[in-house]
Parts: sequence; C-alpha cells; structure tokens
Amino acid sequence: MTTEESINEAYSRSVISRGKAEKLAALRGAFAVKIAQKNRDPLYEKMTRFKKAYILVKKQLITKYGMKGLQAARQAAANFGKK
Repeated sequence: MTTEESINEAYSRSVISRGKAEKLAALRGAFAVKIAQKNRDPLYEKMTRFKKAYILVKKQLITKYGMKGLQAARQAAANFGKK
C-alpha cells in the first residue's frame, strides 16, 4: 500500500460500532487505569510518563513534517469519493 492509499483509507474510515464484548473490554481497561491511578500504582506512573514522551515526540514530528502532512490531508480531502 502506498502512502497516498493509506492516507485515503485513513481519511475515509468511519466509526465502527462495537459489540458487547468490545464494550466490556474497553470499560475493563478504563476502570483498571482509574483504579491504578487511585492506588498510585508505579505502573500507572510509568504509563503516564511514556505517554507524555510520546506526545512530545509527536509534536516534534508535526513541527518537522506538518506542512507536508497538511498538503497530503488537503489532497485526500479534495479527492475523497472521486474514483
């Protein structure tokens, strides 16, 4: 798959409704994280630290490649549904 195809695919994806099992899995994870936060678990601290690092690196990438990304997004939006 080329970059252009992946951009078009990502742009055209819609929200998929989840079944009962998927909803329970999502809630299970969300509540597990809340309980870990409440108990001040070291793994929770580690998770938040790495999430902050991820966000920082993502911001750096957006700064570096933001204009190219914006051009690709505009092109994908302009060509959406035209095939």
